Amino acid sequence: MSLPARQQAVLDQIERILTAADPQLKSMFAAFARVASREAMPATEAISVRSPRRWTLLICIMVISLLSVGTVFAVATSRACQGLSSDQVASATVRYAACSKATDAWSKGGR
Repeated sequence: MSLPARQQAVLDQIERILTAADPQLKSMFAAFARVASREAMPATEAISVRSPRRWTLLICIMVISLLSVGTVFAVATSRACQGLSSDQVASATVRYAACSKATDAWSKGGR
């Protein structure tokens, strides 16, 4: 591979600095190059593009799930106790008694 003169000069300077810093580095690199030259180069990795259908399916599943949870919540709360109006302040015992139609809690002075 041919490089412009300036880039080749920079690479040569880096090589001289590394050789001076570690004299065995050049021999270790040469040994590695001999071993690695026998190996095949890895294939170029291709990143596949995801299909828009996948995203559409995922969004549909999420919308259906949210609608299902909302429906379950609406059905569960529609059967909530109507024994006391929301503006009345009452303890949990009194609210439970009003919902379960148990009258013994009223006699305990809860109201």
